[in-house]
Amino acid sequence: MALVLVNGRVDERVKRQADEVLAAHHKTPTDAIRSLYQYLADQRDLPAFMRPTDDDGADRRRRWEALRSVAGLTRDPAIATDEGYERARWDEAARRYGL
Repeated sequence: MALVLVNGRVDERVKRQADEVLAAHHKTPTDAIRSLYQYLADQRDLPAFMRPTDDDGADRRRRWEALRSVAGLTRDPAIATDEGYERARWDEAARRYGL
């Protein structure tokens, strides 16, 4: 089995607190990462604690509505003749406005 290195950034305070919890359970950060990745591979889904809540969806919809009004974008298929072009416009506007 080939192993790969996974890098990520975590707030220093969060890492310190998480390391304390892991150590109390005789686990390492590598154990935690392997467990998460194994879960994702086995279940082909996010664990419950990572799934968006209804509040997340409402917030996302509010941000997209704000983006639509600021960027003048539409998702109306009658107006958007080229789906790839329209998707690229949405992605660029989302990056530009931090959404």
